[in-house]
Amino acid sequence: MMMKAFLFASGGCFLLQSTCAFQSSSPSSIRPSTVRLHSSVSSVVSVGEDAARDVASMDMWATNVGIQRDGCDLTATYEDDGFGGMVEDWSIVASQPISAGSPVLFVPADAILSSGMIRNELYTFLSSAEASLTDLGMEKDIPLFALFVKILAEYERGEMSPYYYWLNSLPRKFNNGAAFTYSCFECLLPYAAQLAEAERDLFSKFRETLDYVMVTGFIEKKTRSNMNVLKWAFNVVATRSFLVWEGERMIVPVGDFFNHGTEPEVTIDHDEDGNCVFYAATDIPQGYPLRIKYSGPSDPSALLAKYGFLDEQAPGTFCKMMNIENEMTELGLTASNLLFYSNGEIAPEVYDCVLYSILGRSDPNLQQQFYDAYTSGDEETKQSFHNQYWEYTLQTIREHVEQTLQDLYALSVRASEKDVVTHPRLPVIHKHNEFVTNAFYSVRDQLNQM
Repeated sequence: MMMKAFLFASGGCFLLQSTCAFQSSSPSSIRPSTVRLHSSVSSVVSVGEDAARDVASMDMWATNVGIQRDGCDLTATYEDDGFGGMVEDWSIVASQPISAGSPVLFVPADAILSSGMIRNELYTFLSSAEASLTDLGMEKDIPLFALFVKILAEYERGEMSPYYYWLNSLPRKFNNGAAFTYSCFECLLPYAAQLAEAERDLFSKFRETLDYVMVTGFIEKKTRSNMNVLKWAFNVVATRSFLVWEGERMIVPVGDFFNHGTEPEVTIDHDEDGNCVFYAATDIPQGYPLRIKYSGPSDPSALLAKYGFLDEQAPGTFCKMMNIENEMTELGLTASNLLFYSNGEIAPEVYDCVLYSILGRSDPNLQQQFYDAYTSGDEETKQSFHNQYWEYTLQTIREHVEQTLQDLYALSVRASEKDVVTHPRLPVIHKHNEFVTNAFYSVRDQLNQM
């Protein structure tokens, strides 16, 4: 098998040849055989946030290029946009009962946007930009930048682009960090604001680096100066591409319509020809959504910053203890480990990290002893430390929870004073803060019983 399944761990390794639901070849190829520069066309995708998504035409295009579905449909849902209107969202839903291990979607290699192939195809136009990103210490972001340039190039080609109908089916409005205003950042706790600002900063760096591509003549100056187009293209690749392995990202048309699930119903694999196939990870009832697990941390704040939505099914949220980041790193922990759960439970790593921090401030020798016990798996010694310093650990966590709840209330008041029309991402930020608040209230109730 050429590629290992990415994003998910599955019980087995599926080969396309083992199924009979899909043909192994696509009826037509959409990958151009030679590099072509932009063309002046009258019809390009409208990127205005109110522009309609033409999913029906994309579905017909998908069939024509060999994308095949089995037992599932593209389905529209509508929800309140916070302004009295409705927001349209598309997802993939089971149209019939699906057995575990069954293939549900096949996307031929020619339809997939691969950062590696784009970098090879556009080497002449991307080499200076890639060198600049490397100098900035952003080498890991080069695959995303390659996809960003590709989307802009296909946008410029308008209806001449083989991806036109797919592009015209995509969202125009995004609620992720790159789309936030500075007032939005002011309504988030430091951890979420930091993550959201990182997305906005990445977009700014991409926009600046695009100058190296523009001077080659590959991207038009009017595109480079159109902030709406640039931000739309960036958000498309930031929210719809998958990290396959380090140095390679892909966008899989139609596969990018799978929504996120903490416990996904669908896994992804590739065959030796580079075709992408999605499989049912479990038995799925008719009418049930088919979801994948998006790459990166599954913390609601991280998902909001990167993808622009609140995962209301998430089991909990990062404890928001930004003052112990160094201790987290020393213990080999991340925000995904230090969780406050919605049912009020606290991840054991929170207690470990808080105690490690307390010991560091009081007696570095004791901190080292705790570190040795933690890293060696000496649970008995570690527990003896917890028993001895439990009162201090509990007090520290209680004080943090109370202060965070006060901060969240202040953020709620601040958000209510802002104009939602000017800052249309505030409703999803409010939902995020409400989720975090409820989790912290549950944790406080548990702490009060200790």
